[in-house]
Amino acid sequence: MNEPMGTHDGHRERMRERIRKEGLSSLAPHEVLEYFLFSFVPRRNTNDIAHRLLHRFGSLAGVLDADYSSLCEVEGMTANAALFLSQIPALLVQYKLNKALTVPVCVGNDAALYVSELIGNSPVERSVVLALDVKGNLLDTIEFDSESSDKVQLDLRRLVKELLSVRAAAVIVAHNHPSGDVSPSQQDLAVCQTLRTSLEPLSIRLLDCLIVGGGRAVSLMGTAEPEQKQRLAFAETAIAGTGDWHEIDAGEPIENEFNLLFNRNEHK
Repeated sequence: MNEPMGTHDGHRERMRERIRKEGLSSLAPHEVLEYFLFSFVPRRNTNDIAHRLLHRFGSLAGVLDADYSSLCEVEGMTANAALFLSQIPALLVQYKLNKALTVPVCVGNDAALYVSELIGNSPVERSVVLALDVKGNLLDTIEFDSESSDKVQLDLRRLVKELLSVRAAAVIVAHNHPSGDVSPSQQDLAVCQTLRTSLEPLSIRLLDCLIVGGGRAVSLMGTAEPEQKQRLAFAETAIAGTGDWHEIDAGEPIENEFNLLFNRNEHK
């Protein structure tokens, strides 16, 4: 049975006032869902629906990862509510990418996080070039796609033209490995060296070459010649899905198989 309208309206307003004063973080997971359902499930007790959602999908994250059809199966859910909840993860990705356009992007974890969100989960290999100004602010993101699952063609002529058009002072080049194995290949090392050589006469610095995939990222920064294979320059840092993006150790280089910037899957 639904709550009387007077009690129902009062409860919703009290929750809104609590959020105004204490923020969304003051709410329990079921209360967060309850609140976001207010606008999409009128004249019903959304608290009950929120508990059903958590019971069905196990957690708040599980609810937000659920697809539209599965959400619609939960008793009390409306089509509009299911559509809204199913699109929240995509909204958060767009938020992160858009925010990155207005803040400095530096060598290491900031850049790696950005490109990981952008291409890290792509089923085909893609490449992006971050065009930066002299202060490290992101001027443009130049994307190169491929129809192949394991190869992408980086058009150097197009890249140079676009970098010059935005007056880039430096670049960070990144590509993904759809397999999730972010170990650099000989070709990866060779491309990094070719880009460094090609951009230097234009006074455009190659700050880093990144590889992302499978929730992990590595840096090829510091690689000298391709024949040195996988002897790279930064210390290994492993991060396990905690949201803590540690700075790269810029001290004495440690030779390793590759330079792990972050690993969302497990601590090394």
